[in-house]
Amino acid sequence: MKKKSLLLFFLVIVLLSQVRMPANAQSPSERPVIAIDSYSTDITPARGETFSITIGFLNLGQITSTNLMIEFIPGDLIPRDTGGFQTIYQLIKGEKKNITQTFTVSPDLWGASIANTTVNINYSDYDGNLYSDSFILAIDLRIPPYVVPTPTPTPTPAPMLHPQLVIQSFSTDEAILQPGTIFELSLNLKNLGNAPAKSVSMVMGGGSVETNMEGTPQPGISASAGDFSHFAPLDSSNITFIGDILPGKTIKTTQRIIVNVNTTPGAHSINYSFVYQTEDEQKVVDNQVITLLVYRLPSLQVDFSMEPGPIFVNQPNVLPLQVVNLSKQSVVLGNMLVAADDALLENNTALVGVIEPGFYFTLDTMITPFQVGPMEILVSVNFTDDFNQLRTFETTLLIDVVEMDGGDFYPGGDPFSPQDGFEDWEPQAVEETFWQKLLRVLKGLLGLDSGVRTEPVFFEDAMTPSNLP
Repeated sequence: MKKKSLLLFFLVIVLLSQVRMPANAQSPSERPVIAIDSYSTDITPARGETFSITIGFLNLGQITSTNLMIEFIPGDLIPRDTGGFQTIYQLIKGEKKNITQTFTVSPDLWGASIANTTVNINYSDYDGNLYSDSFILAIDLRIPPYVVPTPTPTPTPAPMLHPQLVIQSFSTDEAILQPGTIFELSLNLKNLGNAPAKSVSMVMGGGSVETNMEGTPQPGISASAGDFSHFAPLDSSNITFIGDILPGKTIKTTQRIIVNVNTTPGAHSINYSFVYQTEDEQKVVDNQVITLLVYRLPSLQVDFSMEPGPIFVNQPNVLPLQVVNLSKQSVVLGNMLVAADDALLENNTALVGVIEPGFYFTLDTMITPFQVGPMEILVSVNFTDDFNQLRTFETTLLIDVVEMDGGDFYPGGDPFSPQDGFEDWEPQAVEETFWQKLLRVLKGLLGLDSGVRTEPVFFEDAMTPSNLP
């Protein structure tokens, strides 16, 4: 019986060891709470000085905290020696421990009287729960008195003589630059220095002076590393020899350039380097940048979609107009307006919209001219360019206005004159049978045509029979 009781007791203990009790939610009073009880410095530091802070950490919670990891964030105060990181193994309930950290006041704190630093703390308890807190410490700074230095007389240095080349202005012979445009760039180069620049060379795309391993300048110019993706020199290399430029003198130089066909619209820069020698035989490089605007304007053709034919004075005439997009991409156009002097125009304005490459927009304008002779038709189409500026594409078409003359349609004379041989013509009745007469009577009773048939007449210039001359 005793053995059975011991065996039963042992089984109960084993079963209880296998059953896990559910974890209870932790209340705020059952956790560690770490706070900074006090902190002090060994000195009152000034800007750029190094000092030490002693900080006391106190556990205000009800249970023990373990693995305290203390991190000092650099800012006004820069942590030293420890990398801004310290640890405390544990703090039991109500326990306080001190640590000392060395800082250097940031040299950027000009005239500041207080410096701040942030302290982040991460810790846990024996159950594995993690906690974190953050604190900000404020340290008084000492502002040293400013002592005005006593000026000491110094000898006036002799003025240094050196040239300085500047691009004062530039221009292009083409008003609008587009991909594929070949233009001539004119540069006005002036020496703003007080010494002459000798053997000046202009390098498009940027250049530099060749040097050896010891850094000694060598003959020649390195000019092959420039950027020519948007603009490239044409008819010559990217190096242009100018010669000597005296102080205050302005030199005009030109260069022929092409815009790359794959250049996107926008403001693109060109780098220029001016390599020259000073009076003491030193090589100097002045780098300059200019900016050119590249557009991609629509390529349009405005013309008649077909020949308008003769245009008669004081008569309404149709002008079949069309706008064709010759560009390689679609364009968005605004209003199309047709104008002319001494004429009345109808249906002469329309909103075009989007035109795909190779497609067209048509407009049939009605014109009534008031005078005979050549007349100019002005067709204008509005659109917005790549820099959101309103532009107008204009085309002048020429038409010839003539007088209305009936002879143009009836070369033989009066269209209403009787035919030759038919002045005394009278229609000849056709002999009818009894049934034909009876049919005409019935048609008359029904309100239909019941007239007597006549013999057909054939004109000389036609084979079509007719009952009239």
